Amino acid sequence: MASCESAIWDYLKNIEPSPTQKQGAVRSHNYLRDILCTGQFANRIKTSYLSGSYARETAIAPLDDVDIIFVVNPKEWKTNLFSLRPTPETILRSFANAVRYRYPNSSVRTQRRSICLQLNHLDIDVVPAIEADSNGQMIWVPDTGTGNWIKSSPKLHSDAATKVNQARSGNFKPLVKLLKYWNSNLPSTATFKSFIVETMAVRLFQSVDIPSLEEGLLRFFDFMAHLDGKAQVHSWTGKYGMSLNWWAAEVYDLAGTGSNLVANLDADRRHKFIEQAVRSRNKMLEAQRAVRIDTAINRFSEALRL
Repeated sequence: MASCESAIWDYLKNIEPSPTQKQGAVRSHNYLRDILCTGQFANRIKTSYLSGSYARETAIAPLDDVDIIFVVNPKEWKTNLFSLRPTPETILRSFANAVRYRYPNSSVRTQRRSICLQLNHLDIDVVPAIEADSNGQMIWVPDTGTGNWIKSSPKLHSDAATKVNQARSGNFKPLVKLLKYWNSNLPSTATFKSFIVETMAVRLFQSVDIPSLEEGLLRFFDFMAHLDGKAQVHSWTGKYGMSLNWWAAEVYDLAGTGSNLVANLDADRRHKFIEQAVRSRNKMLEAQRAVRIDTAINRFSEALRL
C-alpha cells in the first residue's frame, strides 16, 4: 500500500501563515498592547494576552486576524447598585474610543463582544474582559447581544490544545490545520465555525491516538459518521460528549462554561457537514488502499477538496 504521509506534511507548508504574516502580526499586536496601556487606560488595564487560533497555533493562511484579551479593573468604570461590572455597551464604547484615538487613520468598529481594529494587513479584535476567578483562568466577556457578561476561558482552550498536541507526538495541531482547511473548502451550507471543528478534534483526540496525519484525518471523518449513526470503519465505543444527529446537537465548551457550541446549528447544516465528512473518509480509505503513490496523493487531495 502507498502512503501519502510525506505529501501531507509537505502540503501543510502551503496552508501555514507565512513568516511575513507572522512577523507583521507580532509587530502589530505588540504595538497595540503597549499603546493602549497609556493615558487614562494605563490604570484600567491589568494585563493582556493573545487568544484565538493564532494563540493556539492552529491558524491557517492567510493570517488576517488576531484576538487580544485585555483584562480590566471594573472599578475604573461606573457601575450601578445591582452589579459589580459596567454594562457591556459602556466598556465596549470606551475601548472603541480609546482605539480610535490611538489609530485615527484606521477603521475601528464595535462588534458584539469586541472592538475590531482594521489595519492594512491584519484585523485585530480587542476583547475587554473581567477576571471571573482568583487565578485568572476564567474571564467575563461583554456581550451586547444579550446585554450581559458571559464566561469564557481562552487560556483553558490553549492549554487543552497544547496538552493534546504533546500527548499525540506533535501531530494534533498540524491535523487541526488540515481539518480547518477542509472545513473552509466545504459548500457554504455545510461549513462549521472553525472553533467548533477544533473543539471536536480536541474532545476526540484527548482519547484517540494520532499515529499519522493520514490516519488522523481518517479517524476524525469516520468519527463524524459515527456521531450521525452512519456506517463506520472503526469500532467506536463512545461519543466523547458529542452528538450531531438529526434530533440532538451537543458539543460543549472545553472550559466547562456550559456553552453548547452547536446549539444554534440547524439540522440540515449538521447533516450536510456529516455527508461531507463521510465523503472525505471514503477518499482517505481509497488513499490508504492505493498501490501507487500518485493515486494516494490524488485521493488525499480529493478528500480535502484541494
